[in-house]
Amino acid sequence: MFSSFSKRLWKSIGACGLALAFFQLTAPAQAEPSVQNTHLLSIGICPPWKPQPASACEKSVEATGKGLTQRLGIPDQNWHKLLNEQATRKGLFEKLSDLSGILGPDDRLIIYANLHAGSLDPSKPAGPDNDVFVLWSEEKPEVMAFAVAQGLWIEAKTFAGRVHRIPAGEVIVVMDSCEAGAVAPLFIDIHPDDDETRPEAVVTSAEFNQFANMSSDGSMALYSEMLGNVLKTQNGLLSDALSKAASLTETAAVPICKKQADALKKYGQASNACNQQPATHDPQNILSKLQLNAL
Repeated sequence: MFSSFSKRLWKSIGACGLALAFFQLTAPAQAEPSVQNTHLLSIGICPPWKPQPASACEKSVEATGKGLTQRLGIPDQNWHKLLNEQATRKGLFEKLSDLSGILGPDDRLIIYANLHAGSLDPSKPAGPDNDVFVLWSEEKPEVMAFAVAQGLWIEAKTFAGRVHRIPAGEVIVVMDSCEAGAVAPLFIDIHPDDDETRPEAVVTSAEFNQFANMSSDGSMALYSEMLGNVLKTQNGLLSDALSKAASLTETAAVPICKKQADALKKYGQASNACNQQPATHDPQNILSKLQLNAL
């Protein structure tokens, strides 16, 4: 049996509970932090000693950059470019430092990079700790390890560390390079500077053991061509456009690669290794929240 005091106490607690429940139902919902501004950094690096002309990277940057800026409503002043001779180690680090000074938690940063990449130790598969980005240099370094030690090229994990330091609220990285899939974990979860609370996504043009093909006419990167074309024609979500570009790339890569079999052998690629499978790594589903501006 409850005493009269106990009855009064429970009655009081019940009233408080009802008042709290009413407050929770009627109080305005807390809005999730939203990104207000989007910046795009487009990087294109085709050194003069590589088989592709410098214009190939410029064309890839223009095709993808115009598509992303127009369809995501990115202002012209928020489109930052780093092309060919601008993209030395010094130039790259200065650009990333500049972005660190202007971006904050209300900003989204999209990085698109079309460059050459590969294993630092060619006897092992490319991976987060065994991947090098080829930056601009007039002459081809004789030894890859020396190119890194001398500061001509950088390891992928070094680039990822610099990106993690940029205080943007969201980061999306689009890599169009050979063995691009090797870098995905560096931006998602394994880099020591990774902020697990910041939404990040990585789009790669090929798996860690695959060649990234050029377009059928050799004028630009195949995946970049497909993404640029899709952004000209498709409405909906950015995630849908990326999926379509991936499907088109995978279909087109095999016949293009077979035509270039002899050239691929020259550069150490097996003539039958013609699969190219772009992939999206988006654990927090930020790409499916980005609506493309209607055409």
